[in-house]
Amino acid sequence: MSDPPRSVFECQQCGECCRGRGGILVSDAEIARLAGFLRLSEAEFHSQYVESSPLGPNLRTNAEGVCILNQEGRCRVHPVKPKICREWPFLPAILADPEELELAKEACPGIAPDCSHAEFVKWWREKVAGS
Repeated sequence: MSDPPRSVFECQQCGECCRGRGGILVSDAEIARLAGFLRLSEAEFHSQYVESSPLGPNLRTNAEGVCILNQEGRCRVHPVKPKICREWPFLPAILADPEELELAKEACPGIAPDCSHAEFVKWWREKVAGS
């Protein structure tokens, strides 16, 4: 009997994935969920937490480039976080390109530093995409 495949990702709750100005695009449905979770109207949420970008609405960041919904290294909206946040680190660019995985490893301590791109994609297919 073979050993079960090791995890290639275990979230360390470090907040590094919350960094990056303009990277957290949000849909209207996500804005509605986030606003409801924070007990704000959609208009209030939009004015406090959302900014426009050429790609669409995204969550604001603070002066250090951290998502404004991150407080003390923790996501204030974790149960209803946007799709891109739920998918991290299994984003299309990282799944498609071994070099992107290597860059992600530098930023995210939750990604097994010695996992190969093939192992990363295989684990995603079996554990994430298949669920």
